[in-house]
Amino acid sequence: MDPILYKEEQGVRRNGLWFILLITPAIIITLLLYQRFSGKVIFDNTLDDIPLAIITVSYLIPAVFSLSRIKLVTIIDAEKISYGWNIPSDDLNEIPLADIQAGSIVEYKFVGYGFRRTHKYGMIYNVIGNKGLQIIKKSGGKVLIGTNNVEELQKVIKSLGLSA
Repeated sequence: MDPILYKEEQGVRRNGLWFILLITPAIIITLLLYQRFSGKVIFDNTLDDIPLAIITVSYLIPAVFSLSRIKLVTIIDAEKISYGWNIPSDDLNEIPLADIQAGSIVEYKFVGYGFRRTHKYGMIYNVIGNKGLQIIKKSGGKVLIGTNNVEELQKVIKSLGLSA
């Protein structure tokens, strides 16, 4: 096993996912409390208060648990770049350095959170921010991995001769 030249773990604690995750249950619980104590019907009895509260909490607990533990992991050693999410398993995607045509730090517009495929950047893995390692494979495939450690990552890819 080669020594690790670069390692970054990015959690989702600092981005808008938490706001989106928590605002819906907060609104539902607030409306349930208002309905219960004011006597005014908001939900028109489509669901009683208790089942709706149970559904809300059943959604909230696994979502908070997952988001508090999920991380985008990037590891670079002398042989490969490993990257991916630690959930549902710790298995990471790997690109051997021999399969990489070029690598560079790029600045991009908002591409969303999580992972997705785009024509311009290829497969994107992003947690927060607008900078990442753009990898162009010899096969023509592209991968963009978001980073918060631009300077350190830049030094590593230069030392490995990956810079375009």
